[in-house]
Amino acid sequence: MAGSNEEWTEKYRPKKLIEVLGNNKAAGELNEWAESINKAKSKKAAILHGPPGCGKTSAAYALATEKGWDVIELNASDQRSEKVIKSIVGPASTSNTFSRTTRLIILDEADNLHGNEDRGGTKAITEIIKKSTQPIILIANELYKMGTPLQRNCKLIRFQKIRAERIVRVLKRLSAAEGISVEDEALRNLAENANGDLRSAINDLQAISISDTGKGIVKDDIATGKRDVEVSIFEVLKKILGGSGHGRGYEMQEVLFSLYNLDKTPDETINWIYANLPNAYGEGEDRKFLRGLHYLCRADLFLGRTRRRENYKFWRYASSLMACGVFSTKVGKESGQPRRQYYQYKSPWQRARPEDGEERKYAAVKEELAKKVGAYCKVPLHYARSFIIPLLKVSFRNESKARDIAASLRLDVPQIAFLTSDTEQDTKERNKKAKRIYQDAVAITAGKKKLVRKAKVKAAPVPHKKLVVEEVVELKVVKEPETVEIKKEEEEEERKTQKTFEDFF
Repeated sequence: MAGSNEEWTEKYRPKKLIEVLGNNKAAGELNEWAESINKAKSKKAAILHGPPGCGKTSAAYALATEKGWDVIELNASDQRSEKVIKSIVGPASTSNTFSRTTRLIILDEADNLHGNEDRGGTKAITEIIKKSTQPIILIANELYKMGTPLQRNCKLIRFQKIRAERIVRVLKRLSAAEGISVEDEALRNLAENANGDLRSAINDLQAISISDTGKGIVKDDIATGKRDVEVSIFEVLKKILGGSGHGRGYEMQEVLFSLYNLDKTPDETINWIYANLPNAYGEGEDRKFLRGLHYLCRADLFLGRTRRRENYKFWRYASSLMACGVFSTKVGKESGQPRRQYYQYKSPWQRARPEDGEERKYAAVKEELAKKVGAYCKVPLHYARSFIIPLLKVSFRNESKARDIAASLRLDVPQIAFLTSDTEQDTKERNKKAKRIYQDAVAITAGKKKLVRKAKVKAAPVPHKKLVVEEVVELKVVKEPETVEIKKEEEEEERKTQKTFEDFF
């Protein structure tokens, strides 16, 4: 081997976009974006996303070299807080160099802006992109970790894993350039072990070449084991929710092992599965959907026991139920069919965007409703929005329950109309029904208050004549101290008689 200490990944980094291996389509999209950045209403930023080692950073630098642009880079080792980004990236994105050369700003690992050091970084980047006059490239492994406003202002370009055959050809070329002899079988093992990560394969080859004594490298010299690869949550969801019509044993093990290799806790994973479960079943599969929910409920019980007892052995039972249990509802003689259509998995923490005019109309109403439900049930807003409001819509099919819930939550007419939108498609009929429920709810609330007041008046140790007067004027002539005391007693009585949310169901 040559006696250079330079890393081969830098030494042989592509100088042109055409030299970027295995992602010709992505390279073409990146070039088109670069050609259009000076056009009106064009997006000044692009997000290159894909698995590690597939050429995202190399493509960005190759573009800069090809176009003759200057480069400013911030990577994960730099502090990327709101203040730093605005002080460094901000001026660079809106000013020109003395030579009027375009300046390319590269933000590597843009999906890893977290912690106190990077606080406010995502918001600052979004603001800078909107005002930028210079091209900006954000590089990320996981697109879903980046905020929706940020994605909306960027051109999204996806890079794929590089196939093992292409990696073998690259390793052969590098071996020849470095003057080392490597057996084809050894190169194939390195390529397969890299799992689509060309950078790792090149680093492995360079490390092995250090021990080369001039006799050549053979298959037995490859001591690297199977590389630990972080499994994507989307790959796990595809295995769990995709289903299969073949034998269960081996496939269930594969599903469970993929969940074990996932870099997420079972508490996070169950939210991902729950958010995407309804879209995994087609029409006529309601019973299977309910079975899947049953397994998730059982898994959630074990997660609760884990938190209460601080015994993390329960995680294994929760993982088996949420992975193998849900998977079992998608296989068998009666199943084996794939999902009814292609579905893009969504994050459980991503707020759903209104799809039609009706949903957009009720967006603000739904948010106010979530606040009332959250305050009443003592739950976070996202929980009320995602879990309780859908159940309320079911409960509002029964007008008797609807009146009780509306009275307890003190709902107004638009909020009631939103909850009855599933049963009444006609707007006029829906509004009439909402007003009727609202009036009944007001009557229930007023009746409860009147009953409580009368009960307190009868129980008070006062003369008979004064009692009669107070009943007629409904306590308005009572002195101030007595009024305050009766009000406290009323609130106490309401707390005792108030229904819990579970009573509504």
